[in-house]
Amino acid sequence: MTEPVITNQNEELTNAVQVIKDAILQSQQRALKAINQEQLALYYGIGRYISVNTRKKNWGKGFIESVSEQLRKELPGLRGFSASNLKNMRMFYEEWRQLEQPNSPDGTGELASYSFVGTNKIELPEENHSRLQPPYGCCYVQDIG
Repeated sequence: MTEPVITNQNEELTNAVQVIKDAILQSQQRALKAINQEQLALYYGIGRYISVNTRKKNWGKGFIESVSEQLRKELPGLRGFSASNLKNMRMFYEEWRQLEQPNSPDGTGELASYSFVGTNKIELPEENHSRLQPPYGCCYVQDIG
């Protein structure tokens, strides 16, 4: 007579573990998505700032390298902001600036904040589908399936 109780407890245990495991995995998925959106927004904003300033303020050759070097000094352990990555962020912005609103700030002052929530719903011409990721070497984004 004790066997049906044990079977019922095993089923409850299996069910409880499955419910909790699903909640954990869904939460992790949402967290990765939020991180990716924030990273893309940061890289885009940095790219815009660099793009606008290299053209309007005539930042000379070596200026981006100096920015990168100074960032490393002021933020020890910072990774992903080498001169070549900063240039890739500029290229990322320049490839995707058509997503901006027409009256956005010019980018020469404060670094603007961007949101990429819902950008996966934007219809792009077929030839742009190969450009859905930041340039190679820039802007690591976790694949969330």
